[in-house]
Amino acid sequence: MFTLALVALIISSTVSALLLKRAAECLTDDQPKATLQAASLSLAFIGFAALADLLIALLVVSSDMDLQTFQRLLSNLAYYAAIPLLASAMLVSARNSHWSRPAWGRWLIGLFALFELLRRMEHGEIYTQVVAVAVSAVMLAAVFMTSQKRLRNATLLAALNMAVALLLTGPGNLVASPLTDNNYLYPLLLAGALPLSAMAIKQMIRFDLRQIK
Repeated sequence: MFTLALVALIISSTVSALLLKRAAECLTDDQPKATLQAASLSLAFIGFAALADLLIALLVVSSDMDLQTFQRLLSNLAYYAAIPLLASAMLVSARNSHWSRPAWGRWLIGLFALFELLRRMEHGEIYTQVVAVAVSAVMLAAVFMTSQKRLRNATLLAALNMAVALLLTGPGNLVASPLTDNNYLYPLLLAGALPLSAMAIKQMIRFDLRQIK
């Protein structure tokens, strides 16, 4: 079941990343385009991490320290950088206050640096939970900042799916639950949350650009 959940996550993240990449190619406005590209990049990171998990599960090479390290790096990239990056893209889309491409790059580097700093300070476990809470809060905040009811419903659905995935089944889960015993639930729920998030971001940007015209 875990393997099937990882396959679902790989497909979900890949399709969502391509959806946003193609949407970005159709835009001429640099800042909304940069938001779509940042979100697409975050989805690609999540897909690469899931692919690494799948390869290790299929090849049964858990004793290989080099592969373990590589897999851990990608998992950290997905959780501590890609997921917060996706939530940030949803928030700026809801506010219609987009960042430039260099600003997105600096934010991504900042996420890397923050994780590494707290890891070295041995606050990694607390930070893992902070990420789960912060991402859920940011995505829910995006719901209230979305002006159109139709868009708000799509954003709410994406935010709730992500919150359930992170707070109940993810690495930073806050509630002791039997759900955490099923290792396939986190990638499976994440696979459901990603396309919803991608569609919400795309629709918010498309709506705002139409309003300008």
